[in-house]
Amino acid sequence: MKRAGAAGLLAILLVLSTAVAAAAAPDLGTLRNDAIAAYNAQNYEKAALLALQYLDRARAEQRTGREYAALQFVLGHSRFEAHRKAGGAYPSDYRAEVVAPIEESLRVLQDDPAFKNMLLANAYHELWSESGREDAQAEERDHWYLLKSILLREQEARGRSRSSPEYDLFARHLLFYLERCLELARSSRSADLYLMRIRSVASWGFGTAYDARFWQIYDLTYFDDGNLRAGAQWQRGLDLMRDAKADPNETLSVFQVAADRTRGRRDRAEVYRQMSDFVATIDAPERRVQAVDLARRAFDLNPGDAEIRRQYGTSLHLLSYAAYASGRFEEALRKAEEAATFQWEGMEAAHFDLSRAAAELGRETDALTHGERAFRLARETLSGSALQPFAQNYVNILRQFGQEGVAARVLSENPGLGVR
Repeated sequence: MKRAGAAGLLAILLVLSTAVAAAAAPDLGTLRNDAIAAYNAQNYEKAALLALQYLDRARAEQRTGREYAALQFVLGHSRFEAHRKAGGAYPSDYRAEVVAPIEESLRVLQDDPAFKNMLLANAYHELWSESGREDAQAEERDHWYLLKSILLREQEARGRSRSSPEYDLFARHLLFYLERCLELARSSRSADLYLMRIRSVASWGFGTAYDARFWQIYDLTYFDDGNLRAGAQWQRGLDLMRDAKADPNETLSVFQVAADRTRGRRDRAEVYRQMSDFVATIDAPERRVQAVDLARRAFDLNPGDAEIRRQYGTSLHLLSYAAYASGRFEEALRKAEEAATFQWEGMEAAHFDLSRAAAELGRETDALTHGERAFRLARETLSGSALQPFAQNYVNILRQFGQEGVAARVLSENPGLGVR
């Protein structure tokens, strides 16, 4: 009797505890409202927890429909935002826990489709990035959903003035899409897809406040005969080059990948020329040597290009000038001699360097010959204060080697240059 009484009491207690728990658990309506409130307050961790509780109970009760789809969206988007805030790798199955709820919600609820499609694109982009940029399906979905978002936004902006606030917003979304295309193309095995898509939609941004960038991206599709994998990588290097916070070595590494991917000699030469131009802006002795090496690569690939010849000659001039300033006259002479072996705009600087180094080494004929040639070439394009150093250098060399009469004549013929 005692055992039976105890068992009965236990059963009563279990029933009571279950009833209390049921009474304490919020109903679905409360869960829904609390989840949405947390989501609207951007408390994404709480919103995801509450939305998951709602969905688990709704599935148990075999509920579906629009409300269920709305909470799926809250769950997926909240997890997406919480993961972005936390950073690092997603701790479990990103596709199942983040992407799938958003995608399943969109099949039922078509409200705000431009935003939701863009969100799905960004979620797939995270998935693609975390796969090492090798998940072709994630790449395809990333592009498709973002393109769909842009096409929807274009319908809304159609007929608006390109200077209107509405079109400006569309242009910024479009620019985001084009930048995404370039990012995908740098790693894609199907880069031609982005080539044609960029060409077909970039014109929507012409005439807006971002006109120059739209043209830059459009023109990029013709780089290396439409080799967008190389072109997109080159553009990435150009953008890093203009970023003061970027690591120069990272910038050069990006450029080098672009050069390696480029098929045509002319376009590869242009990449090397740009690399040389970038390195030349960094004030360090080893960078000046690097600038010459890169410019020489460009010159070997396309010696007929005037800008490449100018870059090569200028980089040699800077190296010669630095060697001369450090008293390394033989080295200064060698670099100047190399710069004088081809025609380039500004090559009077090469003869100027040659004359000074030769003078320091006591090579009278070379010093006088190149001093006179530097001054003569400079007079063809320069005047005033820009011409003065060439005249002064020539007069100094003439005096050094006892040519006082010629020096006096040069002074008399150029009285306004300030030569002493």
